[in-house]
Amino acid sequence: MADNNTNLIGEVKDYLRTEIDILKLNLLEKTARILTIVMGVIIAAVLSIIAIAYFSFMLFDMFKGITGSVFWATVITILLFIALSVAVFMLSEKLFLNFFVRKIYNIFFDGENKNDTADDRQENTPTIKDDETSY
Repeated sequence: MADNNTNLIGEVKDYLRTEIDILKLNLLEKTARILTIVMGVIIAAVLSIIAIAYFSFMLFDMFKGITGSVFWATVITILLFIALSVAVFMLSEKLFLNFFVRKIYNIFFDGENKNDTADDRQENTPTIKDDETSY
């Protein structure tokens, strides 16, 4: 009888070690996926900043040719970028936050419902509504 209990305890310990190893591997995979997304966002942001810099020089040169004045070309370029910044700020929740919430949600909960269709997962994915935030 004692021998059976010792075997059972040994098997339970092995099972728990296996489950802990599986948990560690799952966490490692999900962390790697999140870090991949973060690195992609950082690279995209740096490339976007470079593109915006070239775009601003092009706009400035175009407005300088149209107006014939460096001052007015500068003013028009600044006003365009202020308008663009306000638009991005106003739409940032819809453009960025919901995208990242969905991505992270899919990373953490993607393996749990393998039998669900893509439409079911899309319906169950949380989104941030405008009335839930306060500024």
